Amino acid sequence: MLESKYIVLKFAAGNIFTGTYVRTDGTDGVLSFGRPFTSYPTKLRINYKYTSATINRTNSSYGYEYLEGRPDSCFIYVALTDWDAPREIRTKPKEQQLFDTKDSNIIAYGEFTSGTTSSRYQQLDVELEYRNYRTPKYLVIVCTASKYGDYFAGGEGSTLWLDEFELLYD
Repeated sequence: MLESKYIVLKFAAGNIFTGTYVRTDGTDGVLSFGRPFTSYPTKLRINYKYTSATINRTNSSYGYEYLEGRPDSCFIYVALTDWDAPREIRTKPKEQQLFDTKDSNIIAYGEFTSGTTSSRYQQLDVELEYRNYRTPKYLVIVCTASKYGDYFAGGEGSTLWLDEFELLYD
């Protein structure tokens, strides 16, 4: 269960990812995205359910205030990369370094977004679209209850439940 909350000074999107939490820098996070991986799946299958809250938290440093009052969305993505090392992610505005879907080291990518509340688990297949067939070095999976959580924007109480992660191969 991943729930988005306002904690002390900042909005925190409920999230899970393949990698490690490196450290806290002030009130911002430093993460390491990716786990060693060398095969070629075609899909990520997950069972999920989602409760969308109204977006009531934004941060003027990022310019997402226009989202306030809209329904929040969950966001799930999967990528295969051939980075030389796991990718460092930083959320601090002056040092911001986020995941870039246009990165030339991404071999395959797939994503899912939904703002629809579902009270029952649903099976979801996130298809990987291959850009080339180099040998992968890292697998990245990110799931969040608030799509714009990297920018400290979302709805308090948005909740994403996940179960049964599975990589599928054709």
